Amino acid sequence: VDDDDEIRATVTTILTLEGYHVVAASDGQDALQCIVEGKCKPDLIVSDIAMPHMDGYAFFDAVRQMPTMRAVPFIFLTAFGSRKHVHLGRELGADDYLVKPFEASELLASVRSRLARTQAMRQQMERELDDARRMLVQLLSHELRTPLTYITGGFELLADNIARQSDEREIDTSMSLIRSGAQRLMRLAEQVVTYTELTSGFA
Repeated sequence: VDDDDEIRATVTTILTLEGYHVVAASDGQDALQCIVEGKCKPDLIVSDIAMPHMDGYAFFDAVRQMPTMRAVPFIFLTAFGSRKHVHLGRELGADDYLVKPFEASELLASVRSRLARTQAMRQQMERELDDARRMLVQLLSHELRTPLTYITGGFELLADNIARQSDEREIDTSMSLIRSGAQRLMRLAEQVVTYTELTSGFA
């Protein structure tokens, strides 16, 4: 994202030659619109600061307000090279701060390292999610059998008691087993729904 045509073309060429798919925008407003409308879903953002309509700071803040974009690496590439500006950019939460004029190797090193870190974090999250799913399957396997045993056993006792015309106390015991099993199944079903909402991102 840069309002300078030459810089934008240069950065696009450098990254494209390295095999990256690049989407370019002339200012923060155009870039934000591209993201909001779903025309692009960036894995990483490189943005200038001094731009018309929406500068880099406002664009950065808007991106970080979007839940699906909070973890996307954001690199400032700007002519603002004072210590004050560098400190401000990093204090805002930018993943890196590069100053123009820049070396292609410097840009590529920053992009590679940020993407590698994001990939490592994503893989770690996937491993943890797989572990959670595995534990859930084991838990379900055990927890489902117990209340189902109560229910099936209770029905058998109830049927036997009714067939023998047993007293109400024995029938109440059978009904209690069935009720207990049904309640445990209901709680388990609610836990599964909650887990599904949390892992899917929708609640």
